[in-house]
Amino acid sequence: MLLLDSLENAEPKRLEPEIRKFVQDIYRVEGREEDKNVISRIPLLIPKVPQQRDDEECGSYVLYFINLFMQFAPENFCDSDYPYFMRKDWFDLENLEYFRNNLEKETSSKVAVKSTQQT
Repeated sequence: MLLLDSLENAEPKRLEPEIRKFVQDIYRVEGREEDKNVISRIPLLIPKVPQQRDDEECGSYVLYFINLFMQFAPENFCDSDYPYFMRKDWFDLENLEYFRNNLEKETSSKVAVKSTQQT
């Protein structure tokens, strides 16, 4: 499991019990028989990622991390090879800013079109 935490001061390791319970609940809902011991052996990896400057940037950081992961993560990987698909520059602040600016432009243009259509 990867925990991409842009609020490092939130002590991400403290979330591990809740994350593992969440995974166990998903397995249970899906009818999978894995027990707590199997889930406890899934490594929780917390790579360094760009940090938010304030509490309003969370959404763009989450979207950026999801976007990168969907683009570059292999379908299958093992923890012994981690982070072979995550280069050191994978979480680059400059690329994050570029992503955020494009996201803001896209959002602004859609809002402008929507308000034009309503008038």
